[in-house]
Amino acid sequence: MAEDRKSTCKIREHKIVMNSATKILDIAERRMRQTGYNAVSYRDIAAEMGIKSASLHYHFPKKVDLGTTLVRRYAEKFRNHLELETQAISEPEPRLLAFIDIYRKALKQDQLVCLCAVLGAEAPGLPPEVTSEVKAFFDDNISWLTLTYSQLGLSNPKPRAQATLSALEGAMIVASVNEDIGIFEATAQILATA
Repeated sequence: MAEDRKSTCKIREHKIVMNSATKILDIAERRMRQTGYNAVSYRDIAAEMGIKSASLHYHFPKKVDLGTTLVRRYAEKFRNHLELETQAISEPEPRLLAFIDIYRKALKQDQLVCLCAVLGAEAPGLPPEVTSEVKAFFDDNISWLTLTYSQLGLSNPKPRAQATLSALEGAMIVASVNEDIGIFEATAQILATA
């Protein structure tokens, strides 16, 4: 009986710790997507959570730990979302449209720019570990797009994949700054028909 209580308490403590880490990452992601890596502090995140900033250091000892974990999580969520959206689609053109739509939804529904676009713009001032994770996100997406363009019959698909990703990321930024989703839509339409 006592063992069961100890086990239950440990499980509950683990859930609390995991929930706290998830909440920290959620807040950090939203803030970084709005203001960038360098504008976000542990103090800001802690204040929003109603805790002391020292508590954040339990989960993420340094800001670089928070940044790398956040980008890895973001990349994994993006990959999972892309897989979910395209798993039943065999034709490359609708797969490409689904890819574009993920960016559209982020901008329209969340009213946020891609985390890696924001961090990519800050790359010269980021810790190398965070920059490396951002690069991995872009590389993964370029690989996916390269395969998709290859399936569409392009003989040299990688430059097109790089241009597509660059156009989508840039369109998000310009549309956000101008508060005009039409800028993104015009880019998406060009990419979808080219």
